[in-house]
Amino acid sequence: MADFNAILGYLMIHKDKDENYTGGVLITDGYGIPIEFKYSEPIKPSNLQKILYGKSIEKFIMVDIIAKKLLLSLQEKPRFILISDLNIISSSSKYPIVYIYSAAKETQEEESFDDEEYTVTDIGAQLKLLFKGKITNDEEQWFHKLAKEFDLIEPFTRLKEAVVYVCSRE
Repeated sequence: MADFNAILGYLMIHKDKDENYTGGVLITDGYGIPIEFKYSEPIKPSNLQKILYGKSIEKFIMVDIIAKKLLLSLQEKPRFILISDLNIISSSSKYPIVYIYSAAKETQEEESFDDEEYTVTDIGAQLKLLFKGKITNDEEQWFHKLAKEFDLIEPFTRLKEAVVYVCSRE
């Protein structure tokens, strides 16, 4: 049985069709039950910002503006922050950031992280984790136990729906 008190964080950034970026972070216990939820206001870069920042505008907004502020605002202290978008793996945080994805969805993006700075590990036959740094055997076993209790990717769906919902009501 997984540790019920284990705390996981889920961080995602949503870009809508109008180029508004909104982020959210969902902190859950070891069964995926919400403990804390934070979100950012929508941010839309101006045309001048798009010109000045060029291709780096998206990463700047996602990492430096949204992700960093959301992670600093947390009251709960997650053991790990899970992300589903490699663009935000470079977010600086006092919490380890882990990219989680379906093993069936091999990506070329993963290959760009194929160096000693990152570790890829399988969690069962269905999931892969990409860590910045090394993963300990205890941490890997901890993820295996959690994956047996609930779908570790499913909270991203809830988080996206919650962010879209709260931002549509403002």
